[in-house]
Amino acid sequence: MLISVFPTAAPAAQATGTRGTASRTTDVGATAWTPIISPLYTDREERRFAHVDTDDRNLLIDLCPSGRLCVAAGEGDGRHTVFYLYYCNERSLTNFIGDGSAKNAQTGNARALLLNQNRVIQVVLNPDPDPVRVDWDPIYYIDPC
Repeated sequence: MLISVFPTAAPAAQATGTRGTASRTTDVGATAWTPIISPLYTDREERRFAHVDTDDRNLLIDLCPSGRLCVAAGEGDGRHTVFYLYYCNERSLTNFIGDGSAKNAQTGNARALLLNQNRVIQVVLNPDPDPVRVDWDPIYYIDPC
């Protein structure tokens, strides 16, 4: 009989607290997580696109509708979740880990704020026709406008 003396565990996510941790999927050996924005208003104004490949993520971010803040976060398995945000209130982020992207397609001077766990502004996203790379690791909250 063979007995393993080494524990088997999935790698933990890089962040703790409101950001959550990674969870094991049913894929063979794959570790993945689900990026979540809370609250997300699932009416016509806000959308979530889960489990998209890199090309679709890039397209969804590039086609970010006018008046929206669009953000993308990886799922840890090569797939991504893209969010189209419309309403101006602070949101909590869960499982936003590593690099992602954002595009502020809002009109006027609507700035999006990315905040750390102490709600200190880390990144200001001014309206811009081009997407930008975002390091989600220090970001725990987002205020779309």
